[in-house]
Amino acid sequence: MNKTMASSEITQRYPRCIATISAGFEKGDFLVREEKGQRVYFDFFEEAFNYIAAKGYSRMPKVEEGEWMELMESIHASVKGGMKYNTGRLLMVLHKPLIPTGNFSGGYAEDPEMESRMLPMP
Repeated sequence: MNKTMASSEITQRYPRCIATISAGFEKGDFLVREEKGQRVYFDFFEEAFNYIAAKGYSRMPKVEEGEWMELMESIHASVKGGMKYNTGRLLMVLHKPLIPTGNFSGGYAEDPEMESRMLPMP
């Protein structure tokens, strides 16, 4: 991969994972939903944001984030009788690219350059 490749080029070229931060829950004020349906609750927004940022996620550009928010609201509204669980209020949509592993299994990995710049979680 070209080291000078812009972030926007990476997100256009490779698939990516998304994560969201929502508010309005009993277990904690903020909820991070990430890959494979994992949910983590936090009492403070900063904790939620730092948790997901440390995993390599970054905020989507405003226009794209707005499109995702509209899409999720539309999907939740389409469920007859309403959603079974409290979906909270969606605050932020984040993403990270998945880079092909280079072997021919068709798998993807996180951006290795991003991993080297991240600090370990305490």
